[in-house]
Amino acid sequence: MKKSHKSEKVNAAIKKALSEIFIYDIPLENNMITIVNVDTAQDLSKSDVYITALKDVEEVAQQLNQKSGYIGHLLGNRIKIRKIPQLRFIPVPHPTL
Repeated sequence: MKKSHKSEKVNAAIKKALSEIFIYDIPLENNMITIVNVDTAQDLSKSDVYITALKDVEEVAQQLNQKSGYIGHLLGNRIKIRKIPQLRFIPVPHPTL
């Protein structure tokens, strides 16, 4: 199903804001997080955030899911949309080289 222009803009805004949050507000020691994709529901209730990390992406995703309420609060301070979606961080494994 094709995504609407509005949902693409919301996904891009969430991706950019989360990138800034991971750099400035919640830096992880000796690790780097990359946001691969953001997929937000049409009603803005949920947002799946696909991430990779240099070290142990499963553990990083678990830590971020535990902090998702706080991260959502920080997200609400950075972007202005009528409803901040519930965030769920999903790890994307690295391809083996």
